[in-house]
Amino acid sequence: MSKFKILFKISGSIAAYKSAYLISKLVQNNFEVQTVATLSALEFIGSATLEGLTGKPVLIDQYESGKMMSHINLTKWADLTLLCPASANTINKMANGIADNLVTSLFLANDFNKPYIVAPAMNTSMFNHPSTQESLQKLKDWGIIIMPTESGHLACGDVGEGKLINPDLIYDKITELLTAKENKKSSRASVLITGGATRESIDGVRFISNLSTGKTAAGISDFLSSKNYDVTFLYGQNSVLPKLNSELIQFTDHKSLETLMDDLLRNRHFDFVIHLAAVSDFTVGGIYKKDKKIKTTNKIKLESSSKNLSLNLKPTSKIIDKIKKISKNDKLILFAFKFSAEDDMNKSNEKVHSLFKHSNSDYVILNHLQDRKADGSQTNFYLFDKNGLLSKIENPNQLSESIEQIIMKHLEKK
Repeated sequence: MSKFKILFKISGSIAAYKSAYLISKLVQNNFEVQTVATLSALEFIGSATLEGLTGKPVLIDQYESGKMMSHINLTKWADLTLLCPASANTINKMANGIADNLVTSLFLANDFNKPYIVAPAMNTSMFNHPSTQESLQKLKDWGIIIMPTESGHLACGDVGEGKLINPDLIYDKITELLTAKENKKSSRASVLITGGATRESIDGVRFISNLSTGKTAAGISDFLSSKNYDVTFLYGQNSVLPKLNSELIQFTDHKSLETLMDDLLRNRHFDFVIHLAAVSDFTVGGIYKKDKKIKTTNKIKLESSSKNLSLNLKPTSKIIDKIKKISKNDKLILFAFKFSAEDDMNKSNEKVHSLFKHSNSDYVILNHLQDRKADGSQTNFYLFDKNGLLSKIENPNQLSESIEQIIMKHLEKK
């Protein structure tokens, strides 16, 4: 007997060949898979390959005689729908209600009570195009799960975002979503974690950011997920991602992160927030040439021939200070992080004390620039509560354990 039924859609992308690996893995793990492909997808992977892997014919034609209604009924049959790879063309069609093939027509008949995963794969310029980003956001707003892309060498020869995420991570996401109901084990608590860096745009290709990789945050997320906590993970572009079950939501700049956190904290119940994201203290207020402001947007690239430009940086608001004020849960426990470039521990302690004061955090984890390794990993963390230093922690694994011990103490008090 099959474990779950997967409606596996494939659109036209060079990454279509990777779908064969994922389909094979699903079938080997007792999933029943039905493939649906666009004509352009079959230019990259053959229907014989897909039929051989699933044991079922590939569905292509929405007007095939005698099967028109059965195709629409696939949405009722499936426990989960996956579009992998998702091309820019198909993503933009879905977001705008265009149904000119079976893949997009089935989306108009989608049952939004069931999980629908989209795994984008495309050229960097296509991925970053405003229409694609707006379409992805629209699909997210409708409840579609958008998998992050990876950065690297693309088939077109470019290097950048848009590469299909590792199929094993897609498999993990599928099993996470479908086994959640089966397990019936309520999570110990709901945890919101932020990690990685914000990017403040200068123009369409340049930005101000920082050296945060999100590695520590991803490690904490995986540790808590392994202990059956319900983790929502907000991450910056190109951040290290958790490998285990968590809800992944990407942010871009300060405003993006602020908006996401405002929405999540006001509308969902979180027991704990662990705020590791390295948020820019400044955003670009303007670009000037000889005291004259230059008009620019994230769709324009400043010419390299421009000389002696000046950036006006304006301060951003402190997101950490708003977390408890806007939280739906008035008993929220907040972990804040303080990254210090100070060599003097006394000065670092003063900054920790100030952070407690203006953010009303329950705990602060302090780390230092000099304790950062070349690979971006961090060592030597100092864990404080409002009464002072609790412990010095040598590595991220021990930090995850210490945070969970604190969480358990709070849960025991409930």
